[in-house]
Amino acid sequence: MPSKIEQRPVDRYFEEVGTAYNKNAGVAALFVLLMLFGLVTLVWALPFPHLAFLGKYNGYLNWASFLIAGLIYYLLRLSPMVSYLMLFWLFGFSYGIIQLEGWQKAGGPALWVIGFSVFAFTLAVQLFAISASKISKGFNFLFKAPVWVLVLLLKKLGLKY
Repeated sequence: MPSKIEQRPVDRYFEEVGTAYNKNAGVAALFVLLMLFGLVTLVWALPFPHLAFLGKYNGYLNWASFLIAGLIYYLLRLSPMVSYLMLFWLFGFSYGIIQLEGWQKAGGPALWVIGFSVFAFTLAVQLFAISASKISKGFNFLFKAPVWVLVLLLKKLGLKY
């Protein structure tokens, strides 16, 4: 009798989240990425203390830097390819957030308002889209969703993850 092959955590996440989004995977992937963008934007907007030892580089470090570092480290332990793809997504998000900061300085809405609005709207859509049985597992399910999006993209591109 052959033994059952142990699945990697990244494969379990992909299956678990994929079953909840089986109807509209493309739309769900878009909202998951927007939810992540809103979260990073919201964390980016949190005030960061001035650290004198950083000198002229003081503006380059914020709370989002720690969020990004922790996320990439976590994903690197799951799958290096997924972590590299997430790092590129987060570079794009960072560029967009910096542009939003410029808009804020020019008189546009506050960065935290944009981040909160995007995050709250996409979170509500995600909670509405997934089944009630998945909601009972807690919000941990929603934090596995970005892994699902990245693995879905890698599978569509035919790359091993």
